[in-house]
Order: sequence, then structure tokens, then C-alpha cells
Amino acid sequence: MSLSVGILTFNSERHIRKVLNSVKEIADHIVVLDSGSTDRTPDIVKEFGAELHYRPFDNFVNQKNHLLSLCKGDWVLFLDDDEVVSKELSESIRGAVSGGFRFSGYRINRITNYLGKWIRHAWNPDWQLRLAEREKCRWVGDMVHERLEVRGEVGYLKGELLHYSYTSVSQHLKKMDLYSTLYAEGAYRRGKRFSLFKLLTSPAGAFFRRYVLKRGFLDGFEGFVLSVMASYYSFLKYFKLWEIEKSESSGNS
Repeated sequence: MSLSVGILTFNSERHIRKVLNSVKEIADHIVVLDSGSTDRTPDIVKEFGAELHYRPFDNFVNQKNHLLSLCKGDWVLFLDDDEVVSKELSESIRGAVSGGFRFSGYRINRITNYLGKWIRHAWNPDWQLRLAEREKCRWVGDMVHERLEVRGEVGYLKGELLHYSYTSVSQHLKKMDLYSTLYAEGAYRRGKRFSLFKLLTSPAGAFFRRYVLKRGFLDGFEGFVLSVMASYYSFLKYFKLWEIEKSESSGNS
């Protein structure tokens, strides 16, 4: 059985080399789909010898399904441009692909490094369905909350996917601005409408889930910050949905 590793990139020079290095021993085929990087990402990918393709970004579902279409292996491992496969996970993937386990897909626990600290509570465990038989999977969902759909049983792998996320609050805010816009646009198209109740209660609920229920307080100051950011992101989603409704209403009047 062969394994393709599919990676989406956009100005990913900070981590892409270590991402590629983490899978070079297990991948038969590495495919990188770039959406117009202006940094050294394409050069690094070419130097490494991975297969590089370009596609303008429209949404994550379309982008990842196009990435899937470029993969040739019997199995596909999907990675973001800041996710590194640990040694234990690498061995688990090798066993799954070789037929050692009888599932059509596998969930992997992702652990996130936020502002330089590994978050063991507020964002953990974070099981992500990322490894699947190529002909039995596809990406579904809306513009930002995409998920991998697999036909067949799904198992769990040992080892961690090391996620090197935000190194600054500014970086986090920039990503939240993009994602909240994509969420609001997708929600409006699906017929979802603004709710003042949601705007008032959802941010508080988001903070409570991360900081209290998930015990983010054990992650120290970083746990508090990411819980606050989760609350703010929830607020942005519903506020931008209100903006879209207001704009559409003005345009139709």
C-alpha cells in the first residue's frame, strides 16, 4: 500500500521544511497545493523534491478536494502547513498503511503550540480525521468548518500531530478575521440569520468551555489568552452575520 501526503500552503516558509522532513520516511508521494505564496515556500518545496501545484483559494472544501484529486497513493495523509508528524505517529501511520489495522480512516490527536507553549488542556485532546483510504474519502462542509468524510469504519492512531500555531496575538487576530468572515458568508448562504441571543451568550459559552470545562486554567496565562480569543471569535462570527444581513437589507430596499 502506498501513501500520499497532501499539504496546503500559503506563505508557509516558517514551518514547511520541518513539516516535509517529518513525513519523508513514510510518504511515497508528497503533494503541495499552493494558493499564491509570495515568500520562499515554493522554492523550499521544489528543493525538497515534493510535487508542487497552484490553485487560487476560494474555500477550504474545494481546495482540499482538489488536493485529494492530485494524490496518487492508496492512502492519503492530510496536513496543514504548520503540522509536524511526531516519530510515534509516524510509526503508527506506517502500520496503518501497511495493513496492520483494519479501518478506512484514522483520527490523530493534534497538540497545539500557542504563543510558544504546548497546550495540554484547552485545546486537547483534539482528534482530527486526517488519514484515509484515497478512494473512500472526500472533504465536505461549509467555507471554513470543513471535515473529512470517510466511507467505512474509523480508528484512532497513537502519537501526536504537533501543531505550531500562532506565535503572536496579532497573527491569531488576523486569522480570526478571515475565518469569521468565511463563517458568516457561508452561514448566510445556508439561510442562517442573526440572533441577538447568540451574540450575547455564545462568546461567554466559548470562554467557559475552554477555560473551565476543558481546564484551560491549567495551561497558565496562555490558556487564559486563547480562551478569551475563542470568545472574541464567537462574537465576530455573529457580528459579521449581522453586518451581512444589514448590507443585504439595505441593498434590497
